[in-house]
Amino acid sequence: QSSSPSHPRRGSPVPRTPQLPRMTETQPSQDWCGMTASFSLKADPGNPITAEVFTFDPATDMLVLIENKVGAHIASYRYLRAQNIDLNTVSLSGSPSPPEQLPPLTPQIVKRIRDKEREAVDKERLRCNETIGAGVPREAQVLFNALAKTMQCKWQGRDIVVDHERGDGGVRIAQPYTAANVQGDNAELVNRVKKVLEGERVKLGI
Repeated sequence: QSSSPSHPRRGSPVPRTPQLPRMTETQPSQDWCGMTASFSLKADPGNPITAEVFTFDPATDMLVLIENKVGAHIASYRYLRAQNIDLNTVSLSGSPSPPEQLPPLTPQIVKRIRDKEREAVDKERLRCNETIGAGVPREAQVLFNALAKTMQCKWQGRDIVVDHERGDGGVRIAQPYTAANVQGDNAELVNRVKKVLEGERVKLGI
């Protein structure tokens, strides 16, 4: 007697395989919670970010990452706008752990987040204005970057100002950024900057 394939009885439950988040789904969502996400930001592709996802809030488009975790109760949190993430660089690993349901953010909390975001953007814009020269030759920016590794530097117009927070105003390096163009009231600091400047020019072949 031949046997026929067994079928579940009518009305009996059919076991289902648990559904995990699709690894091809790169749009931030609550499914990312508890997983490790690696990605780059559109504005900073050279510095990829890897961190555990704490939560994602679709109302504010805010992805919250856990960083500098120490033990079970100490960590810092990083807030990122999801629209700033380059979705083509996203990769996820680990198992998801959906967060507990939390009450919605109040308008006051959203305002505080927006204020902090605006403050961070303004701070970064000021930093860029001071560390990226406007209308200067490429070699001048390369030289500035080298000096800034060991000295406090900022651009002021087309001049490089070193140790500008000193009471004597620090030292100014004018174009074409050679030792002969180093000026300042503190002779010791001027000589030190000249020595460092000459060494960097030799290293960089400028």
